[in-house]
Amino acid sequence: MADTVNHHFIPQFYLRGFSDAADKRKAQVFVFDQSTKKSFRTLVRNIGARRNFFRIEAEGFDPNHVEDGMAEIEGEIAPRLAEVIETKSFPTDAHFTSVMLLMGNVAVRNPRFRSMLEDLHIKIASGMMRTSLQDKDRYHDSIRQAREGGAPIRDDISYEDMKAFIDRGNYKIAIDQTYLIGLELDAVPTVTEQLARRSWAFASAPAGSTFTTCDDPVVLAWADGKDRGPYSPGFGLEGTIVMFPISPELALIGLFVQQPQNRTFRRDQVADMNTSMAKNATKQLYARDGEFELHTRTEPYTRGKDLAAVLGRQAKATGQKDGNERTAEIR
Repeated sequence: MADTVNHHFIPQFYLRGFSDAADKRKAQVFVFDQSTKKSFRTLVRNIGARRNFFRIEAEGFDPNHVEDGMAEIEGEIAPRLAEVIETKSFPTDAHFTSVMLLMGNVAVRNPRFRSMLEDLHIKIASGMMRTSLQDKDRYHDSIRQAREGGAPIRDDISYEDMKAFIDRGNYKIAIDQTYLIGLELDAVPTVTEQLARRSWAFASAPAGSTFTTCDDPVVLAWADGKDRGPYSPGFGLEGTIVMFPISPELALIGLFVQQPQNRTFRRDQVADMNTSMAKNATKQLYARDGEFELHTRTEPYTRGKDLAAVLGRQAKATGQKDGNERTAEIR
């Protein structure tokens, strides 16, 4: 087993497709970091990854079992994705399945989804603790049930002490990473199945325009562009669109209505999609170079290499107007 610690939640073979390096082992991409508002070029192996992100602790399994297993699957997907890009089609059912599986994994096995799962379980655990402390009988019943389930609970902590501790809120609930990884793996087939139900079109960028990608590149949105609140729609919901760039010149568009297999985007459509990609990014945008375009709040068709300067001007103007500094916006 590989002793890997830098686990890529965005596959390296996918990111290499956004590099123009002849030697893919030395592939670099343009990066814009939205947290620092800085751009730079770096090797693909340095991005889309977190230390021990897929490391598990399970009896009978190597800690890198999940990471190594995904590497084997990616080895099968990589050549098929290259053929899909070259032909702008799905030559076989195996090619279609591979791309759907790639999207399903990228959409689910990433820091944002992990954080959502963790937050949900923390809220549930917090609610259960407070419910069990509503009265002494309920508390002692919950302790008894937990012990019967094998939980090593001390017997020298009174109901009053526990209630005071919980009321102070001076504690942190930790959700086991192996458990969260298991939930992610369980979710991948469901998301992949819903993606496969869509009608998919290959959108080509016109000359002079290129697509960008990011650290969460499967964008799910309402097809009419309307905002329906803080929560994103589900992958199986009618009236939604999925966007996924697969190269600087080509992107996949998935709808629940029939559409032509091949579409040629205009400059504004490419910039619109790049803007959606930037909004969906957790932290970083990736591109072949800094020439890609997107829309910012004050300056449409902003090039990637100019993004830091444009956002800096926005932040300065907003700070002067409102008397405080706020983060500049991508439109």
